[in-house]
Amino acid sequence: MALADHETKLKADHEKRLKYDKKRVKEWRKALTQVGKISGFTSSPDKPETWFIEEIVTDISKKISCASSTYAKNLVRMDSCIRELESLLCLKSTKVRMLGIWGMGGIGKTTLANVIYERLSHQFEGCCFLEGLKSTSVENLKAQLLSMVLSDKNINMGFTSIKARLHSKKVLIVIDDVNHQSVLETLVGEHTWFGPQSRIIITTRDKHLLTVQGVDAIYEVKVLKDGIDIELFNHYAFKNNPPPGDVMKLSHHIISYAQGLPLALKVLGCSLCERNKDYWMDTLNKLRKIPNGEIQEVLEISFDGLKDDEKQIFLNIACFFRGSDRTFVRKILESCGFFVVSGIENLIDKSLITISDNGRLEMHDLLQEMGWHVVRKASPKEPGKRIRLWEQKDISHVLKRETGGEEVEGIFLNLSGLEAMSFTGKAFSQMTNLRLFKIYQSNLWHTKGRMKCKLHISDDFKFQSDELKYLQWDEYPCESLPSDLGCENLAHFSMPHSHLTKLWEGQKIFGNLELVDVSYSQYLKRTPDFSRATNLEVLVLKGCTNLLEIHPSLGYLCKLILLNLEYCINLEHLPSICGLVSLETLILSGCSKLKKLDETALTDLPTCWSEHGNVQENSRNLDRIGEFNSYDSTIRHLPSSSVVLRSSYFTSPHCALASLIRLNLSGTPIIHLPCNLERLSRLQRLEVTNCTRLQALPVLPSSIEPLYASNCTSLELIVPESFCKSFGFAGALFGNCFKLRKYQSKMEYAAQSVASHVDPTTWRSIYDHLNTFLRANYAKIVELIQARRIQVKLSIANQRPEERIA
Repeated sequence: MALADHETKLKADHEKRLKYDKKRVKEWRKALTQVGKISGFTSSPDKPETWFIEEIVTDISKKISCASSTYAKNLVRMDSCIRELESLLCLKSTKVRMLGIWGMGGIGKTTLANVIYERLSHQFEGCCFLEGLKSTSVENLKAQLLSMVLSDKNINMGFTSIKARLHSKKVLIVIDDVNHQSVLETLVGEHTWFGPQSRIIITTRDKHLLTVQGVDAIYEVKVLKDGIDIELFNHYAFKNNPPPGDVMKLSHHIISYAQGLPLALKVLGCSLCERNKDYWMDTLNKLRKIPNGEIQEVLEISFDGLKDDEKQIFLNIACFFRGSDRTFVRKILESCGFFVVSGIENLIDKSLITISDNGRLEMHDLLQEMGWHVVRKASPKEPGKRIRLWEQKDISHVLKRETGGEEVEGIFLNLSGLEAMSFTGKAFSQMTNLRLFKIYQSNLWHTKGRMKCKLHISDDFKFQSDELKYLQWDEYPCESLPSDLGCENLAHFSMPHSHLTKLWEGQKIFGNLELVDVSYSQYLKRTPDFSRATNLEVLVLKGCTNLLEIHPSLGYLCKLILLNLEYCINLEHLPSICGLVSLETLILSGCSKLKKLDETALTDLPTCWSEHGNVQENSRNLDRIGEFNSYDSTIRHLPSSSVVLRSSYFTSPHCALASLIRLNLSGTPIIHLPCNLERLSRLQRLEVTNCTRLQALPVLPSSIEPLYASNCTSLELIVPESFCKSFGFAGALFGNCFKLRKYQSKMEYAAQSVASHVDPTTWRSIYDHLNTFLRANYAKIVELIQARRIQVKLSIANQRPEERIA
């Protein structure tokens, strides 16, 4: 019985093994068939066997390089970037494709290009990663490229061109850190130089090079955010282990300093790895005074590649104008002789500055620090020999020790935190090239609009420079300007909240002056003679509460674009401004004593002599004005000619105020609006809020979107056409217009009569739009209603019983 069982078992094992062997043979046969179809390496009697073996080893190394990539191992949460780059390469397309990787120095362009290269190189017939371009001639780079792509160390260049050798070959070429167009023209001139499915990747700090090259896509590498910067720093500083408790807070300061720049995170992380708390503290304190040399060296490469004009623009932005409006900075620097438009564009292309959504100039903190470092290097120990001064301690040193020399071109002094500061004539006596000067207090709103720093200005104080272009001095403490102020070249004059009682006496030549801002100068009583300031574009007298008189010369500033007289509460008369042919914005809000804008102030057209002695009529008076604001003034009469010319002028395309976009008459005692207001075809916004004497609204332009008419307690009549148009307004507010209720039935009848002549689809469209709006904002509307009910309940609760009954 045991023997039989043993025989059965042996037979079963044999059948099982036989079945296994058949299956194994079948798998081997299939595998060998696949291998047989793969094109392999062919040995040649012309080449040594050692070359053949080396070729095989090189190919295998390519295929396994991804698994051992040092770049890939040090990547932290960058999968999305890699996927986006591969998507831009369009790997399935048979066309040749060029991709640019662009960003500031140290942002990780080379790292990303290396990872892509290692991931994809095995898919191409030939590959090449060219780096270190600055130390190699273009011809050597060309030879290096062909040698690597063709795997031929002894390639004979002769008359060989890249196109001739690679036009039918599928290649992957990466050219790293390109800074000259000639490199691209020589190495990857055109798409037709390479075979189908080839991919060319170019990394650079200069976006314009990629545009000229005609790449198919540009990938911008941005700073690390959303915790990725913390992970990368921890990777180098703590080897991905939890940070020790004693340096946890310090690590946050270091990461904040790096501002998401991968190079800074790596360099600082490595330097702090396995260091104690004292070392961390010392490093952090050092960074606050002296930037890290290794990081600065990389960042300065971009700066060194700039032209001299671009370098000066960059340093001015870094030291003085970071966060300032682009147009504002352009005006100032252009007055200094710089080519700002092209300069700023080139700085953007080279990733040295950016433009924010609201048009302000910005840059990375470490780039700004690099700019500061460049300025300090010119004179490390004596700030008085530097071109730009912006730090309190340096400026205090220069003014106290009177060491300022002719090298100084700009001083921006923030008085915040200072108790006192003295200005003497001797301190400025050697600053003969001073062009930019600004005194301000950054935390002025903390001090309720008053400076805490006491300024002591000597009687002999004056600017020795005739090159002064930009002068801003907040809360200037003197009644008059410094003696012998060089005004010939001054372009921007700003002294808000000053103690000035006058600006200057008589006629002074201000041929380059474009802006004057003396807003809230409460001691200023009259404006000076502007007749020699022929290029003035902006005049701001807002809040000059004691201003009594405006010099008649103001009315003939033919380049003036903006005139702001807001809250000049004692101004009674506005001189004729018929000569302001470029005026776009006129603000008279709060001019409570300004009774009337008469015909001569705005429309009586003067005659003037031409060069040939002929009398000509100025037929384009005020035709560019875009905003008229008289909020809270006491203007009772707005003549038809002050908003639009008499009806006879409408035949001309150049009627006055034809470009008016916004009209603000809120708070004025105006009774009637001009009947021909509808002819302002560009008017988009009308504000008559708190016009308690306004009785009627005429036919309004169809271009109006918001109409604000709340608290018009005397408003009785709305012309039916305007009433109909109000349904199409983005907002039409008539709150507390009590007298309109008496005419509710009339308005309803008028609306029905107008509606009978309107296409029903128009009403349907309006209804659908309103319905969509209500649905989308239902929750918010309910919340506001509930909040309003609570307010009503609280107000009732605080009332006396008889008031509640009423």
